[in-house]
Amino acid sequence: MTSTTTTHRQPEGDNRRASRGRVSLMLGVAFLVSTSACASVGPDLPPDSAAYKDAARRAYYEGMRELIDGDYLKASQLFQAVAASPRHVKHASLAKLRLGDAFFFQGRYAEAAEVYRGFVQQNNSDPNLPYARFKVAECQYKRIPGEWFASPPAHEFDQTLTQQAEAELKGFITLFPTSVFAADAQKMLTTVRSMLLRHELYAADFYAGHEQWQAVAWRLGQAIDVYPELAMKEGLVWRLAEAWREVGNKRETVRALGIYVDRFPNGERHELAQKRLEELKRALEAESAPKTPAADPKVDGEPAPEPDGEPAPEPDGTGDDTPDDKPRLKPPELPPLDPGIDD
Repeated sequence: MTSTTTTHRQPEGDNRRASRGRVSLMLGVAFLVSTSACASVGPDLPPDSAAYKDAARRAYYEGMRELIDGDYLKASQLFQAVAASPRHVKHASLAKLRLGDAFFFQGRYAEAAEVYRGFVQQNNSDPNLPYARFKVAECQYKRIPGEWFASPPAHEFDQTLTQQAEAELKGFITLFPTSVFAADAQKMLTTVRSMLLRHELYAADFYAGHEQWQAVAWRLGQAIDVYPELAMKEGLVWRLAEAWREVGNKRETVRALGIYVDRFPNGERHELAQKRLEELKRALEAESAPKTPAADPKVDGEPAPEPDGEPAPEPDGTGDDTPDDKPRLKPPELPPLDPGIDD
């Protein structure tokens, strides 16, 4: 069956051939199961064969031809029809995945991601599962806003899509570390994490411009903790120590200087960092040292002055000069006299 030419077909020439080669290579690498099927009942199969008599199978392979040929709109229409057909479960399942490919090559990344996710949910034991998961992550990566000469840098935008792409890529690499797509996923993940780090540094620069040093320190500390493979740089660690120094937090300054001294022994500011670190440690030790007890208020046996409050009791005339801090003897209580003694 010949392909129908539509207004959406790519122009002839080098671009067409390059697109065809790119799609063919991707489809050849991605689908281990469908490759053998295409070899046995592919486009070169005679029209009078049994396979071609089945409308669903015929539509699937026609969609494959349109996809490789670059007519993504026609391919998506054919794959949608096959995916809705219950007659051939295998080809209906593959058609759903190929529909995602057709959307992907049209730049309809959000729709493509939904189709790939649907395949993952319905075919969790399919050998094409790694490919579907990878394409979900790649769609999220493609949705990150790009940069052009009249727009602000991408790291100044909201980073929600970037964070979603990071989560998908990390999830794919964790589940399929030996996949043929793992290397490409790792490259994308490095790019995504670099963008997120630039956003943190952009925020730190903003707060530094307003001398909000606590916020600067928080942003820099988060950048180093979350993206250590990218942010553990001499300049950023020193800047973190300086921010905490501006805040006046000795303990956090000691922590940042300790990282600098440990990680950058040949650093440009190593000697200064070491000196400040030792000074701050001595200061912290002095602050935490136990206080010297107060001196005895009695000097040379002289009684201490009476504290504010009630005055000292006056002498009672008994000649008892026993200090107040010693027990006094109470005078004995005598029984009353018998009234008959005076008679």
